[in-house]
Amino acid sequence: MVDEDPWYAPLLPPPAQVIPRTGKPLWEFRQEHVTWSAVLRFHGESYGWETMILRDGELKIAQRFVLRAESPLCCHAPIPRSPESA
Repeated sequence: MVDEDPWYAPLLPPPAQVIPRTGKPLWEFRQEHVTWSAVLRFHGESYGWETMILRDGELKIAQRFVLRAESPLCCHAPIPRSPESA
């Protein structure tokens, strides 16, 4: 019993604070007193990239991509079109 973590320990130091990761802002606009923005974050090779849509700084939509080029919001090159669609 002594080896277990105490359920009440007033003298324990507080846990370390989580530092939020900053991302690359993709776009931002304000409409009808609401600010919408998109942020691209990299979470490491094992998790990949994440595109987040924020409404007044609060997360509304998020999507994960293995490769950055897969994210439709951060592709800078034009989408190749097939000859049939021209």
